[in-house]
Amino acid sequence: MSGVVPGTLKVSNDCIADLAGYAALECYGVVGMAEIDEQAGVARLLPSFRLRKGIDVAAEDGRVVVDLHVIVEQGVNMASVVGNLTSSVRFLLKQIAELANVDVRVHIEGLRNAR
Repeated sequence: MSGVVPGTLKVSNDCIADLAGYAALECYGVVGMAEIDEQAGVARLLPSFRLRKGIDVAAEDGRVVVDLHVIVEQGVNMASVVGNLTSSVRFLLKQIAELANVDVRVHIEGLRNAR
């Protein structure tokens, strides 16, 4: 039996980052999250247990802003991947964390050959 419970829901930035990362991994064309190695100047593919390092979460003007740093498969339509990724992350954050005002920014940091 479901019902409305009065109160306020507070979700940490780490939780939002985890949810966004798992939504991103399910999207077609996304190989994984990337971390920028500033000393070497290259993007590194992160293992699935370190997704947070490739995601930045912030609040701007009453909205949640999620920056995703991803590596995509070479040869995919990047515009389609970005559109699918954006809508998937927004949907999941709305369903689970009840966040309606979410801006998703996708940064494609690299390409990888499909195996």
